[in-house]
Amino acid sequence: MRIHRLVISAFGPFAGTEEIDFDRLSAHGLFLLNGPTGAGKTSVLDAVCFALYGSVPGARQEGKRLRSDHAGPALEPAVTCEFSAQGRHFEVTRSPAWDKPSARGKNGFTTQQAKTLLRERISGTWADRSGRNDEAGAEITALLGMDREQFTRVVMLPQGDFAAFLRSKAADRLELLQKLFGTQRFEALEQELSAQAQAARNDVARLNGELELLAARAEAEAAALAFDDSAAPAREESTARIAWLQETVALRAAELAAAAEAAAAVSLHTSGRLESESARRQRHRRLAAAEARKAAAEASLPSLELHAARLEQHRSAEVLTGQLQAVQSSQTQVRHAAGAMESAITLLRMAAGEDAELDQLDLGALDADQADA
Repeated sequence: MRIHRLVISAFGPFAGTEEIDFDRLSAHGLFLLNGPTGAGKTSVLDAVCFALYGSVPGARQEGKRLRSDHAGPALEPAVTCEFSAQGRHFEVTRSPAWDKPSARGKNGFTTQQAKTLLRERISGTWADRSGRNDEAGAEITALLGMDREQFTRVVMLPQGDFAAFLRSKAADRLELLQKLFGTQRFEALEQELSAQAQAARNDVARLNGELELLAARAEAEAAALAFDDSAAPAREESTARIAWLQETVALRAAELAAAAEAAAAVSLHTSGRLESESARRQRHRRLAAAEARKAAAEASLPSLELHAARLEQHRSAEVLTGQLQAVQSSQTQVRHAAGAMESAITLLRMAAGEDAELDQLDLGALDADQADA
């Protein structure tokens, strides 16, 4: 919060209207309100408090006593405070309740109610925010982050009240200072750091559990490999022991892998020899079978030759049989021809009446020719 200007009219000891330019005073750095007792130093602070909260600190909270006894009877008491907060610019004007002389009677008065007007400067123009006392007070309290009691204890301590602030409860002072200095972000940061610390503790506990499981697993693997762990770090040094066990297990695994590779090579060589021996035996079996077939063929050669001779004779006999059949067929044809000739001669004889030339025909010669044929 920053106060820029304060205008006081008929308020406290100020009978007229007074204006204080705080921007001009602040330009010189730190400034001091100085004056004799009763000059109005405290009234200036009261005016600031009244403008913001509608009341003043301490025993001076009676509103009817806020109007100056030296002011003219018709001059309205009022305080205007121009200030900025949270990057926004405001102006608040408050008037306490007071008795204004009545225009109808010489001794009559009319009570004027307290008034408030809160405005905000937006783009160089004043815009009304609220004309109600309670509404304006609530908005200002929200802007400043402090109520009147907190404001008068921290920003503007009345005379003799500083000791009361020091004697107040620690919780009250803490709450006030937190609101004054805006420590909420630090509280949020503290809570976040606390949550992160708790999460880190949980992670550590989880990792410790995993480390114990890993150590147990490493011990089991080491026991399965049955090697000497006398040189290993103590069980209490879990990290170093696990590292040693992992390294030892890795070395033993490498040794076992090398042994397995050598065994595989021997097995491969043995398998190759077995395959070669099997192939050699198979070749021997094939050779023996071939020789047996050769011997059998040689043993059956005479019978094959005899069979071939017989086959050849059979083929020759088939040729002779064909020729014999042809001769027999010719003989049959000759006999048939002779019979036909004899029949013809008989017919001729019968026709010629015993021709002498026909009588001389040598039928025997014809028979001889038939036999030669």
